[in-house]
Amino acid sequence: MSFNDTAYTMRKKEHLSRGFLIALAVCCALLIAYYFAGPVIASEDKLKKADEYFSKKSYIKAKELYREIFLAEKKGTLFDRALFGMGKADYYLQNYYEAWQNIKRFVSSAPNSEYINEANFFLGYTALHLQKFKEAEQYLDMVGEPLKDKASIGKAELALKFWDLKKAENLLEGVGKKTRETDPRALYVRAMINSGKGFHREAVEIINKIAPAVLKEQDIRAEKVWILFYARKTRDAEMLTRSIIDGPGSRVEKLKAKRILLMIYESADKIDDALKLRIELLSYEPGDDFKMKIVALYDKKENVEGALRYLTYVKDKKIRSAEMEKRLKNIMNSGDPKAMEYLSRFSWHIAEDSPFLMDVSRYFIASGKKAEGTALLRKAARSYPKGEAALYLSELLMGEGRYPEAKKFLEPIMEDARYAPRAASMIAEIMEREGKYNAAIDYLLNIVKTAKDYRPAAKLGDLYYKKGDKSGALKYYVMASDKGDGLSSLKAGDIYYISKDYAKAKMYYKKALDRDIKDPKSLQWVYYQYGKLARNDEYLKKAVSGGGDVATAASALILERN
Repeated sequence: MSFNDTAYTMRKKEHLSRGFLIALAVCCALLIAYYFAGPVIASEDKLKKADEYFSKKSYIKAKELYREIFLAEKKGTLFDRALFGMGKADYYLQNYYEAWQNIKRFVSSAPNSEYINEANFFLGYTALHLQKFKEAEQYLDMVGEPLKDKASIGKAELALKFWDLKKAENLLEGVGKKTRETDPRALYVRAMINSGKGFHREAVEIINKIAPAVLKEQDIRAEKVWILFYARKTRDAEMLTRSIIDGPGSRVEKLKAKRILLMIYESADKIDDALKLRIELLSYEPGDDFKMKIVALYDKKENVEGALRYLTYVKDKKIRSAEMEKRLKNIMNSGDPKAMEYLSRFSWHIAEDSPFLMDVSRYFIASGKKAEGTALLRKAARSYPKGEAALYLSELLMGEGRYPEAKKFLEPIMEDARYAPRAASMIAEIMEREGKYNAAIDYLLNIVKTAKDYRPAAKLGDLYYKKGDKSGALKYYVMASDKGDGLSSLKAGDIYYISKDYAKAKMYYKKALDRDIKDPKSLQWVYYQYGKLARNDEYLKKAVSGGGDVATAASALILERN
């Protein structure tokens, strides 16, 4: 082979090698292009399929495909389209919260998208369903053609939420005639306006133009029930409500239907049905008014326990306490055999500053349930004003010899002028029981001159009398008598009587009679003493009615005079 032949052969091989490499590179490029383009083509196909499902109102299938695209794409135009599709599907599936989140995310991700106008429209209606009324108005105001009329219908619906019938009517008048007469939501608004004006027959005729399937899709079946109810088509309203509750549908729609069914039951005075439904709806109705209506239904059934039990759910402490107190008072006064049980279970809900708490405490203690009564007193003693409870609790504690504990409740109320005199007297009595007579006297002497109440003076009189100082005792009994104490008047009369100053004794016995003496033995004694000094048989006869030794002495005097 010649040199030229060899060179030709080498050039031919080099050419073939270069061609092979070029072909290989082209193949690789095609493979890479196909690899990356494949998913895009697949997503586009899925998007078309999802859109088809959506147009055929197969919203669940549409949402599933949109979600697959959304998860596959991560970002970009297809991602945004799929996100918006998910939001719209959720809207028609009445998953309003999810729709709100997805469409808002789409608007944030693709603010310049050709679908923004439609997105604003859906956001406006979604906000309306979620009762975000301010946001609903803002988004509906941003909607332009070709959805402007539909947005105006949405704003008319918003006006209806505030029962502004005139505004709703004006907004609807601005909508094209064809839309106004054929759009299901426009028909719904027209029906609601007529119902609100009292034109119930016309309202029913209009709402009946909307096919049942469309009512369901537009989520206005419950609103039709409302229109039927106010048109007094109660049976039709109840049947439709039942079909909503028992059939397939969203939780929100069923909840609306149950609320209207409750109105139907209560208007028909179906107490048991209404009560059952109100209890079922309680978790969705946090307001106290709703709970009080449950209580009222139990009252109608004369079910005291049920009324009291649901009063405990009321959050407003003042309302809860007042309503609980009213019912418990009736139970106490009626002699209900379960009174003690109800008081034990429910009296803890009475406000600490209610005087009724004291009544319950006394009721417990008088019925032998001292522990329960004392526990309620402790609760009352922590309240403001807490004087009555503190005084009564201290009396009990003193009766048990628990003096330091009693003083702990008495000392804080010494700053309150209403309770200071009684508290001071009880503190002095504690000192007296502890054998500290002089300390008790000194304590009372510091307040007796400024106290308007008789108790400090009365207690000083007792302390001086126990010390054998009748002069000191008389001074403070007279002071207490002048401040209105009948018992101190009697004691002053006795000291004057022992001193043989009968004129003053008679005067103070008469003062005692003019005042309230609760102790029957003391009252019998003053009848006897005054009757004797005044030579008045009428008072002696009153003394006789008390029985005992005093009655015997009074009878003898009457016989002696006659």
